[in-house]
Amino acid sequence: MKLSLAQNISRLRKENGMTQERLAEALGVSFAAVSKWERGAATPELALIVEMADLFGVSVDALLGYEAGRSGQDALVEQLKDLEHEPDKEDALAQVEAALRRYPNSFEVVYHSAVNYRVRGICRGDAACERRALELFRHAGRLIGQNTDPAISETSLHQEMAQTCLALDDWEKAADILKEHNPCRLNHALIGQILASWSGEPRQALPYLSGALLDMLVVHAQIVTGYLNLYDKTADWDNAAALLDWALPFYSGLNRPDAAGFTDKYEAILWVLRAYVWLRQNQPGRAEDCLRRARRIARRFDAAPCYDGTGLRFVARVEKATAVDDLGSTAREGIERVLAEQNAPELTELWRRISCEKEEE
Repeated sequence: MKLSLAQNISRLRKENGMTQERLAEALGVSFAAVSKWERGAATPELALIVEMADLFGVSVDALLGYEAGRSGQDALVEQLKDLEHEPDKEDALAQVEAALRRYPNSFEVVYHSAVNYRVRGICRGDAACERRALELFRHAGRLIGQNTDPAISETSLHQEMAQTCLALDDWEKAADILKEHNPCRLNHALIGQILASWSGEPRQALPYLSGALLDMLVVHAQIVTGYLNLYDKTADWDNAAALLDWALPFYSGLNRPDAAGFTDKYEAILWVLRAYVWLRQNQPGRAEDCLRRARRIARRFDAAPCYDGTGLRFVARVEKATAVDDLGSTAREGIERVLAEQNAPELTELWRRISCEKEEE
């Protein structure tokens, strides 16, 4: 608990335009008494504190400067979180064990103690720390009903357990944990990595890696679209250009040279958006080049639309995997929808001219 009554009396008196003499007069005390209060040499009686709070128009707590201290458990949890970022601190694990002795069945204490052991196991290559971490993560799993942190879930807890098993060279147990707790295919990438790296049959990894890659395509598109909307609304054309120049090779690198893939459709749209940015940067010639490239890619896709992932490099056939979007059934429809949304007449006219130019050849 912290009190700052002396400083607050002085501050509030001045804020209210009062001298020490005037405050003393208002409270019916001597000037010397007010002087002692503000120097911290004496403390006013409770009735005078209440009267002063009313005079200054503040609560008694505000006048006292009262700040409630955190509970012992909350303070320990914050301490444990701080220790997670100090892997070289010598007495850290002693502090962790002390916290566990005090609160052995607190989810927060147990979970963050496990993380501390895990961090030190990684940094030191210490199997004993990893084993203790795994034991604590399992105990945290039994206490998960207490958890109020949205960044922690049963899924993330099992991911921590799996990573700890990997550090202990038990890849089979790690894979089993991840397979058993795998909502929305969140663990596909790590399962694929484990099977490809340690299994005697590495081809088992293909369905997992392929599923993870297809999911990453969706996330990639969402991130790129989000950034582009941000940069468009803030007229940050340099960053918009840099983002598109980074994103576009990702799609062209995934496409098989001998087959159309659904990524062609999105790539064509991104080239149109790159043209839009070039126009904003007063580079109409480069915008035309981008639109011609978009037209070529769109025609390739529209000649043989494919939404099942077979047109992509690295992707094994994933059963019942079909990409869907709200951009129309063809790449050209998608481009025209994006042009309408951009509401950029110069870009739309340029696309119309280039589209006709190709059709006349």
